[in-house]
Amino acid sequence: MYLLFICNIEATMDSSKSKLSTVRSFRKASSPYAASKLQESLLKASNERMDNEFAIFQVNWMKKHIPEFDADAFSVIHCQMDGNQMIAGAQNSLFMNMRASELDVYRRVQHLDVIRPTIMRNIGTGIFNTDFYTLDAWREQPMYQEYYEPLGLLHTVSIAYEIPFKSDLRLQFTYFKEIGKAFAPTLTKDEVEYLSIPFYYIWAHRWGIIDEQTCQKWLTLMTALNPTQLFLLRDLIARPRYSLPITAEKFDINPRMVNHYYNQVYTGILGQLKTKYRIEGNASKMVDLAQAFHFLQFVGDFRPKR
Repeated sequence: MYLLFICNIEATMDSSKSKLSTVRSFRKASSPYAASKLQESLLKASNERMDNEFAIFQVNWMKKHIPEFDADAFSVIHCQMDGNQMIAGAQNSLFMNMRASELDVYRRVQHLDVIRPTIMRNIGTGIFNTDFYTLDAWREQPMYQEYYEPLGLLHTVSIAYEIPFKSDLRLQFTYFKEIGKAFAPTLTKDEVEYLSIPFYYIWAHRWGIIDEQTCQKWLTLMTALNPTQLFLLRDLIARPRYSLPITAEKFDINPRMVNHYYNQVYTGILGQLKTKYRIEGNASKMVDLAQAFHFLQFVGDFRPKR
């Protein structure tokens, strides 16, 4: 399955324009999520705001931590896919600085959207439209001319996440830049993904996919994870069979450092491990980590290495 997703994305992306990267590109890799108490910060903001207000909070929160991540518009869609990885229906949707009926407009022209299937297949990977086209070439595409140009939008990056135990459902974020603007070329997929992941769990809670206790528990475990730790854990959960050499090669770090990062996380969450997670005796710490962070399976890790 992992190789299938790699083939899908490599076949559709022009490698000369691709923004695929490793965690080395994250300029704040030594820093954890800026909120020292992530679950309290985000849940408090969520509980105090309606959907549109919380979407504005999310965009501003990201811009605060990565100034280049400065979206002009934003959408969140909880949707069902058809057999072609296109949107068949929506359970819920939110559009910031866009028309409330935007999904209906989109579905009338989505047959022109050649990027959508890649977004839906490659769970957890930030997909820029410039992974496929230069912005000048994008302006020549029917999808841009029929949909994005009338909206005044040009540059996009989207991420789709799985819905627990619902293989045909996705929760998708799309961040937009207006015509005449673009996301800075220094903005990486790692940064988009790292900052977006906590908000996936918040929106899943807001829209009744998971309960508040579950959301709080998962965000608590994620608090203080830096990008390298988070992406290594995501890789651990997504990989059907753990291999230290393969992981070290993928992230271009020393195998001993891979174990060092995992040990850091394990030590940090020991106080949070419950009996139902903790495996006593000589069982591997990796099993404990995989069980504790099982929820990262919904944010994927299907990006190929460079």
